[in-house]
Amino acid sequence: MKPTVDNNTTLRSPGAKPYLSPVAVWALAFGCSVGWGCFVMPGTTFLPIAGPLGSVIGLLVGAFIMMMFGMSYQYLMKRCSDPGGVYSYAKTILGSDHGFLCAWILIITYTAIIWANSTALSLLVRFVFGDIFCFGFSYEIAGYTVYLGEVLLSIAALALTCAVCVVSKRLSAWVQTISAIALFGGITVCFIAVLLHNGGLPAIKPLFSGAGDPSVQIFGIVILAPWAFIGFESISHSTSEFRFSVRKTPVIMAAALLTGALSYGMLTVCASLSAPDGFSSWTEYIAALSSLDGITGLPTFNAARAAMGDAGLLVLFIAAVGGVVTGLIANYIALSRLFYSLSHDTPLHVSMGKVNRQGIPYVALIVIASVSAIMPFFGRTAIGWIVDVTTIGASIVYAYTSACAFTVGRREKLIKVQIVGAVGFVIALGFSIVYLFPIVSRTALATESYMILILWSLIGMVMFSILIRRDTTRAHGKSVVVWMSLMLLILLVSHIWVTQKIASEAADVVLDVGSSVGAQDVSSRVYEYSSLVTRNMIIHTTLVIASLIVIFSIFSTFRKRESYIEAERILAEKNSRAKSTFLSNMSHDIRTPMNAVTGYTALALREEGISDKLRSYLNNIDTSSRYMLSIINDILDMSRIESGKMELDLVPADLVAVIDEIESIFRHQMEAKQLAFTSDSSGISDRYVVCDKNRLYRIIMNLVSNAFKFTPDGGSISLVMKQTGSGGGSADYVLSVKDNGIGMSPEFAEKIFEAFERERTTTVSGIQGTGLGMSITKRFVEMMGGSIEVITEKDKGTEFVITLSFPIADDDQIRSLKPDDDDSASRRALEGKRVLLVEDNPINSEIATMMLTHEGLVVDAAGDGRQAVDKVADAPDDAYDIILMDIQMQVMNGYEAAEAIRALPSPKGDIPIIAMTANTSSEDIQAARDAGMQGHVAKPIEVDKMIDTLIKILSERTVRSNDQRS
Repeated sequence: MKPTVDNNTTLRSPGAKPYLSPVAVWALAFGCSVGWGCFVMPGTTFLPIAGPLGSVIGLLVGAFIMMMFGMSYQYLMKRCSDPGGVYSYAKTILGSDHGFLCAWILIITYTAIIWANSTALSLLVRFVFGDIFCFGFSYEIAGYTVYLGEVLLSIAALALTCAVCVVSKRLSAWVQTISAIALFGGITVCFIAVLLHNGGLPAIKPLFSGAGDPSVQIFGIVILAPWAFIGFESISHSTSEFRFSVRKTPVIMAAALLTGALSYGMLTVCASLSAPDGFSSWTEYIAALSSLDGITGLPTFNAARAAMGDAGLLVLFIAAVGGVVTGLIANYIALSRLFYSLSHDTPLHVSMGKVNRQGIPYVALIVIASVSAIMPFFGRTAIGWIVDVTTIGASIVYAYTSACAFTVGRREKLIKVQIVGAVGFVIALGFSIVYLFPIVSRTALATESYMILILWSLIGMVMFSILIRRDTTRAHGKSVVVWMSLMLLILLVSHIWVTQKIASEAADVVLDVGSSVGAQDVSSRVYEYSSLVTRNMIIHTTLVIASLIVIFSIFSTFRKRESYIEAERILAEKNSRAKSTFLSNMSHDIRTPMNAVTGYTALALREEGISDKLRSYLNNIDTSSRYMLSIINDILDMSRIESGKMELDLVPADLVAVIDEIESIFRHQMEAKQLAFTSDSSGISDRYVVCDKNRLYRIIMNLVSNAFKFTPDGGSISLVMKQTGSGGGSADYVLSVKDNGIGMSPEFAEKIFEAFERERTTTVSGIQGTGLGMSITKRFVEMMGGSIEVITEKDKGTEFVITLSFPIADDDQIRSLKPDDDDSASRRALEGKRVLLVEDNPINSEIATMMLTHEGLVVDAAGDGRQAVDKVADAPDDAYDIILMDIQMQVMNGYEAAEAIRALPSPKGDIPIIAMTANTSSEDIQAARDAGMQGHVAKPIEVDKMIDTLIKILSERTVRSNDQRS
């Protein structure tokens, strides 16, 4: 079985061609996950938490954990290559609401990294070259001074990298690759130089920080993994643009994570060896870092300068610029593909999905760059608050990816994928809890970061509310979990925010009061604190109320939609009943004259002495009438399937006999067309199963008939059924029907199972068909719990592959398939049996009488149900052995007549009754049973089926009579 994810087709942009090599994909994954932060984090975060050794170990463990998520990504990328990454996976597997939530998180995550990298460039220049861009007007936001010159530098970086992405895919891939190599290569060169300059790794002392047990220190680094490596999964947005198999992505992701961990680790080691004069160890140096300026305040650059002088600064500066460029380009590409995908699935403005001749979503890129150009005006500190939110966002995204992998793995019964998905989900959930409820100080977000998360969630709820109002497809608004999760997130995070805010302000008050000298100062500060607390509580309450208002709006939309759906459901049911009534009447009215056509044709073919030419005419009439009957059956079956009224009729069946029978039916047709037709059931070990034999027969007949129609003279067709496994009382089978006929175009192959679809070509224009056969076949297969796949190539041929699983028949069921008497003996047993034929149509009555008489039965006819009841009531007890009863008749219909006969005293009330009618639906068959009938024969009458039914019912009656006598 070939696993799929909801039959999703790839969303390729017009003119798009795969352009990403494995090295370019590594550059995207590596550059997106490791940017400017790797040059700062060693001194500000890694060393204070765990020291050099603890940091390296923690980073490697974190990279391994990220690879757990990477395995889920790779599994999903193989099954869904649409742009959008986890948005596409969640939308397809869990529903559009979950997809929206993932998209909303990805948007702030990737844009925040773009903003961080663009502003990092000016910060980098300030550290290395001083204040050369600190010109123009300036102002301060959250303690960071913003200069016009640095703002312009950041905007220039955004514009230049955006232009690279818009102009050419290959150019962006080339720049990304060169920048990623410069990033990793520069870090490696500096690392080696620093080691040589300082006497190697033994010079590192101490190996851990003084902040507790080493294992706790390592854990403190591990929990930073989502922040440190976010972006390695960005390649999932470009899967359809790979020039290689997706199967290679685990190696590429592993390489990106390993080089990322090594980059962080090497720079951390460099920072631990860079203590300037006046500091005895890296611990003293890092502790005093906040009071140092220039290169000395940046340990990684200080180490490079100490080891190689100005050349070291230049090498590391180039590496850092490479980190900025890779971060910008990689996130531009990922975010633009996400917007492209959103523009096709949601009311996001359609222009966001516009692409140029190269298939680049240039409008999305320009919009991203334009919005990002505003952010440098808010300063580095404010952007840092937004970047902190990505830690929680990354954890949620990884949790969704793992959940999607687990869900599909469970559907496809892949234990390894289920384990990876489940473990990944638990780890990602753990990361989220740690960040929301920080157990160590380093995982605590800034108070402002919590507020940004609250506001983004609230805006997300508003957008979701607008989305479901405009969603005419009703793809959104089906999952209560999504908007309730956003609501709970707002409540939870707002509680954390107000708690932290009050605690922070309380600490300030305590410090101020401790330094106050007068009671008036103390009273004034306490009053100010009380006012701040009140203000914070008002903000908290306002956020909660706003959330409740949005929730109420969403709920109101849901109620309106449910009302519309209910009204549409009632109307649909009414229309369905009307359609069912119409189709039932149409079927009956067509089958009644068809019975005369097929009946008289069959009788005429039995006559001796007719000319070959006349026999040929009669055979053509019979073939055409049967084809017309198949069209009626297809239409009725499709109607029943769509209304959900069709159910499986499970009976014992011999699979080998089914294959042999179909081979026998088609043998002469194949020979007439000079087709090499082979059938093979030798691979079946458990041949006796319980299944819907008639529909299985119909499935194979449709496939073989299709192959026959679309294979030119002299071609070949094979029918193969083999067993692939067994266990637990059931067996698995694969059925294949393969031909070397005209094949199908890829476009039509995607629609082959849709109702009324036929390929419009001159080759098939003269071939008859309704376009329902394959649609019905697929529905039958799905009803049986199986799957069907088509493999085809234009002018090369087609193969349909079906997988099915059936319960294995027990001994009693197998015995029921092997009657003791042969067919001729059973037919002889009918001779002299007395039949009451109840039929109001004189022509049909004449045809049935002639057919029955030909088999040796004695026929008495009644013109309606009332006459039938009177005949049975007035006749002797042994006057009739069986009754054939039409249903739609004047005076009294067949159901009423059957019930009236059953009300007669025994033995008259026990005479077997068989419905012989043009009403052929499952509901009609059940209605006949409910009225007391033992069998059902459909019109037009097929003599063999009618005789088989008579033999079966009469033999069952004989067995019951013998049992009663004994």
